[in-house]
Amino acid sequence: MARWTIDQPTTRTLDGIVALRVRVIGGHVNILPTDDPVTFEVSELSGEPLLVSHEAGILTITYDDLTRDGVLDRLKPIQLGSYRDLPRRSATVSVRVPHDCPVEVTAATASVVVAGMSAKTQLRGGSGDVTLDGVGGEMEVSTVSGDLEARNLTGRLSYKSVSGDLEVAGGQFAELSAKTASGELLADVDLAPAARVALGTVSGEVALRLPADTSATVDLRSATGTLDSAFSLDRKDARGLSRLSGTIGSGIDPATVTTTTVSGAVSLLRRAADTPAAIPKGDA
Repeated sequence: MARWTIDQPTTRTLDGIVALRVRVIGGHVNILPTDDPVTFEVSELSGEPLLVSHEAGILTITYDDLTRDGVLDRLKPIQLGSYRDLPRRSATVSVRVPHDCPVEVTAATASVVVAGMSAKTQLRGGSGDVTLDGVGGEMEVSTVSGDLEARNLTGRLSYKSVSGDLEVAGGQFAELSAKTASGELLADVDLAPAARVALGTVSGEVALRLPADTSATVDLRSATGTLDSAFSLDRKDARGLSRLSGTIGSGIDPATVTTTTVSGAVSLLRRAADTPAAIPKGDA
C-alpha cells in the first residue's frame, strides 16, 4: 500500500485506480473524468494534513484521525456542532478518474462537484452544497442542509435531506426519489419507460415538469397544501387529504409518478416540445 501525507499544495499521477473515496471536513471537492492516468491535486490546505492512500486499486483521501463512520456520526443534525471542537480543517481537492470509476464522498461543510461520471456515485454531506453535471448510473446524495443542483443526469437518483433543496434540469431518469422536511423539490426531466418518480416533503414546495407527451400514472397528495396540474387529472378533496390522480398519455410502459406533502404545495407542469429543460417553479 502506498501512503502520502499531504501538508502543502500537491499534484500526483497514479495508475491502477478502480474506486475513489474522499472524506473531508471543509473546503471543496471536484471530481472529473479522464482518459489519461488518474491525477489528484490539493491546491489549498489549512489545518491538519491530508492522508492519501492507494490500496487494492482504491484511492482514499482523508485525514489520519477521520474514519467514514466518524464523519457520518457528525453529520447527524444534533451533532453538527461537534465540529466546533475540532481544529479548522479545509482542503480543495480535485481528482480526475476514469468515468466508470465508483465514487464515494463524505464531507461535513465542503462543497462537492461531480461531472461526467457513469458508475455509482455516493455523496454524503452536512451543510455543503452538491453539484452534479452530466452524471449517469446510480446516484445517492444525502445531506443535512446542503442543496443539490443537477443537470443532464441519466439513470437513478436518490436524494435525502432535512432542509436542503433539490433542483434538477434536464436528463432522463429510470428512477427519481427525493425526500426532505422543509426543502424544495424542483425538477424538469424526461422519464424512461416504466420509470418511477417519488417526491415527498413536509412543508417544502414540489414542482415537477414533464414533457407534454409523457405517459404515466400519477398520484399527487397533500394534507393541507395546494395541488395543481397542467395535465388532466381527477381531483378528490376530503378532510385532511387532497388528491389529484389519473393517467396521462397513452404510451406503453407508462411511468409512475407520486408526490406527498403535509403542507407543501405541489405543481405538475407540462413542457412543450422543443422547449429546453429549466428549473421549474410552482403554479401549474
